[in-house]
Amino acid sequence: MKNESIVFFSSDDWGWKTSKYQLSTRFAKDNKVLFVSSIGFRAPTASSDDLKRIWKKLAGFFKGIKKVDDNLYVLTPLVVPFSWFPFRHAINKLILKLQVGWAKWKLGMKLPYMFVFSENWHDYVINMKRKKLIYYTVDEQASFSGLDGQRFIEMDKKLNKAADVIFCSARTLYDKNVKTNKNTHYMPHGVSYSLFSSTLNESTQIASDIKDIPHPIFLFFGHISHDWVDKDLVKYLAIEKPEWSWVYVGRYSMDKNEFNAHSNIHLLGEKEFDELPGYCKGADFGTIPFVYSKLTNNCNPLKLPEYFSAGLPVISTNIPEVEKAYGDECYIGKNNQGFLEACEKAFEENDVEKNISRSKDMASNSWEERIKSIYKIIQKD
Repeated sequence: MKNESIVFFSSDDWGWKTSKYQLSTRFAKDNKVLFVSSIGFRAPTASSDDLKRIWKKLAGFFKGIKKVDDNLYVLTPLVVPFSWFPFRHAINKLILKLQVGWAKWKLGMKLPYMFVFSENWHDYVINMKRKKLIYYTVDEQASFSGLDGQRFIEMDKKLNKAADVIFCSARTLYDKNVKTNKNTHYMPHGVSYSLFSSTLNESTQIASDIKDIPHPIFLFFGHISHDWVDKDLVKYLAIEKPEWSWVYVGRYSMDKNEFNAHSNIHLLGEKEFDELPGYCKGADFGTIPFVYSKLTNNCNPLKLPEYFSAGLPVISTNIPEVEKAYGDECYIGKNNQGFLEACEKAFEENDVEKNISRSKDMASNSWEERIKSIYKIIQKD
């Protein structure tokens, strides 16, 4: 697929290296792409994090359309975020239509393929002219804490019916959507293979803040929040294995003090995406200590193929997608004790040659390969 116009209505802001970023940057190699940043899932509070995000949104809006690469542009939309504001919904529909329409005109875009990554875009995009509407679902977003879950469920149903094509990153999402839209396709996450496989290169240096941490090192990178990480499991592991190091890389939405009480838990903070091979290089194992919930029950952890590509054995809680897609390759723990036993088994069975072989196998799961599959599907009549 070449020389097409594509609009991404994202569930993330630009810059987060999630699937939306990975897909948009690769689509832009042959097509003109407008990435519309998230309009948010909930009304903001007076918290410092929310105030920072509002300021960042305002700054992004006043910058106008930002060119971030050849054929790739970012629009930070301005909407009324407060649920109490009179006629908020109608106002937002109008101003989003005007902002997106202006951006498409400014960029000289043709009738676009519209990719929608969040249920809450439905009301704003459903009447926009497009070549095809593609609903790309990667999470059960109604299950995120602090949201109006019922509203998200209703918007999900409407998008399912309106979509010309649906892609689902997890089999559980596929099983749900295919019942009412037959043009639904299972599309697991890809991996930035060239980046993460570089962990195995001799030239890749171990990150400075992990190189002096005692081994074995069990690494996690990602968003450290109550929605995702099982804090009780994290503390249990630290207590049961004080001689092992548990390293967490990423932004926090949890109380650090609970973790800081354990000297073998190392919170290294958020890092640039391109720096992650340096942390994988210094680690021995990759972990996915996710809490078991409706949200994680429907997720496909992007970090799993990244760990594998980096040559790390993986220990995970019993997430359905992990068990179905990688159950033969991962060490699975169904509770705190089971996770610890899985870590012990991974430690005992660690095999460098097998790790390298597993990394090579991940090449066929690159984002570039995923894009080829997506192209074939959306270009069908």
